[in-house]
Amino acid sequence: MQNIDFTKEELKIIKMCNTPEKVQDFLDSLKYNFEEDSVETYRSLRGVIKHKKAHCFEGAMSAASIMSQHGFQPLIICMEASDIDHNIFVYWNDGKVGSIAKSRQVELHGRPPIYDTYYDLVMSYYPHYYNWFTQDKSDITMRGWAIIDLNIFSMDWITSENISFIEDYLYAIPYKRLPPQNEDSFYYFRRNGKMIPI
Repeated sequence: MQNIDFTKEELKIIKMCNTPEKVQDFLDSLKYNFEEDSVETYRSLRGVIKHKKAHCFEGAMSAASIMSQHGFQPLIICMEASDIDHNIFVYWNDGKVGSIAKSRQVELHGRPPIYDTYYDLVMSYYPHYYNWFTQDKSDITMRGWAIIDLNIFSMDWITSENISFIEDYLYAIPYKRLPPQNEDSFYYFRRNGKMIPI
């Protein structure tokens, strides 16, 4: 484990959640963080354990925090959408990639490690990524995706009170566009909710 000053409760959860399946069970046991007070939260694992609830960003960050203590690379994928973005923790097992995720929508929870590529994993979410506000299942809202190695951050993203600096980063990086899903796909930057090709 990394040299981090964990609390006894945090250590208990980290030691208990020593497989992706157990981390998914932990996230499933938490209430979904709907940010009822209309205040956006960007909680680390410490905040999630303290408040016992998480939204998808907090769930992905918590999964990355726990699994990094068991030797997994802290990788997350952010899926950009026209309604609500989604974040997942991704991991490799026996040459296949899977995910751990928290969502208000059960179809967007984690996936077993059965996919050959990150793209295949992302596309397993694509047909289920419908408009949350209208509940129109024919209105697919996923527009792009990007993978982030959390090791690039020098700031503490495991126990800090607020990790909004990672959310800020997610708004500044290029995303692989979906659709179209062909050789003409290109990268774009997100700026104030708008897609800007580069």
